[in-house]
Amino acid sequence: MPNSSRITGSRLRPWQFAGAPSSGTSGTLVNEAEAGAVLWDTTNAVQYVNEGTRTSPYWTPASFDQRALFGVWTDFRDQVGVALAATTAEVIVAGSGLRIFGQGIDETDAGLVVQTAGEGGNLGRMTTTDEDGHTLAIGMEAGVMQPDQHQLLVVDCEVTHVSAITLRAMFCGFVGLAADAFDPPVTGSTVTATLVQDDLAGLHFDVGYTATSRYYAVHNKSDAAASQTVNTGSRDTGVDVSAAGTFQRLRVEIDATGGMTAFINKAQVFNLAAALDADEECSPVLCLESTSAAVKSMDVKRFATWAYR
Repeated sequence: MPNSSRITGSRLRPWQFAGAPSSGTSGTLVNEAEAGAVLWDTTNAVQYVNEGTRTSPYWTPASFDQRALFGVWTDFRDQVGVALAATTAEVIVAGSGLRIFGQGIDETDAGLVVQTAGEGGNLGRMTTTDEDGHTLAIGMEAGVMQPDQHQLLVVDCEVTHVSAITLRAMFCGFVGLAADAFDPPVTGSTVTATLVQDDLAGLHFDVGYTATSRYYAVHNKSDAAASQTVNTGSRDTGVDVSAAGTFQRLRVEIDATGGMTAFINKAQVFNLAAALDADEECSPVLCLESTSAAVKSMDVKRFATWAYR
């Protein structure tokens, strides 16, 4: 029998679950699976790890190469991006499958340039063109995910702004339309989000809001409304964009019926049972927008999106 004083760890129980696990305070195995626990989806043969807590699990695939999954994962170790002077409308990065697109990417001042960060790893620096309302976006091929077909849609990323958080907006989530020349899917003014796209669900911040650095959860199912009041309906996450140089982890999950759960730094900040049509063909996207005649930049440490085949 080993001396218990020399045992520095403990054995976590492995878990089984039939189907795609959901994260959050009402997620799969809440109050059961400990942090670091492994879950095996017995229906689809996919393994997950709980990166969250016992009271709010945060399920992430143990590997993104598992055959039942499809999507994109990159930490820019391949050092492939889009040069600012590339003037191309859309790029699909070979290997990771990351799609780089958006208004202005065909200009000489917009793109995604990989920054070599030494011991901290590489970063993808997203830079918009110097035109008001133009975006730089990353994601994957347009219209490839559908909640009722692919069970659980997730976009998860770690980001930080390069300079003071001024004259810009950002969206992380799912949209119904992701054209090469990607328009801002939602815009903010005072306490009103104008929903440019008919179908969207995600986290949004815009310096046009009264709370200029606040993340809000926005959603538009079946073109239900032209706008939303962001400080009502639990849309105010209560979390601000961090100062430049400090990374935040953002996640948006869409379940098989179109329900949305959003997280910031692995803490649940929003949940809505009907945020998106279950049969909506949608695209995962992270986009940065300039709201002035100046370029804006944001660093991405990691970007991942996945669903079931």
